[in-house]
Amino acid sequence: MTAFVIKTLGIVFITAVLVLIIGMKAPEYAFLLSLAGGGAVMILVLSEILPDLNTLKTTVYSIPGSTYFSLALKALGISYLSEFIADTCRDFGQSSLAAKAELAGKCAIFILCIPAAISVLEEALHFADI
Repeated sequence: MTAFVIKTLGIVFITAVLVLIIGMKAPEYAFLLSLAGGGAVMILVLSEILPDLNTLKTTVYSIPGSTYFSLALKALGISYLSEFIADTCRDFGQSSLAAKAELAGKCAIFILCIPAAISVLEEALHFADI
């Protein structure tokens, strides 16, 4: 785990320094370099986390009534992805696009959770005999 953190922070630091240096002479390349560095970090983090997440998912799915765990994982993924996109937009002065990315993430999570909300409401109504 320590090697993973050092590798990730190294990529982030080197990318930040290169973006600052290149940004003075060629801002359009700095943007692309920043995207590539951010993408590399995301891939590195996902490759580190996915095996543990699959183990957790397998364990949880063996428990009856664990359908909400899948929704929680999807919502977490959507929130991380929309935050990454929004932060990247903000880094390059596109605050309006960042707000749209956040709104899209929130709407996607809301749509994802509608079936769970309906299920909970149906259970509550059944429990209350309404």
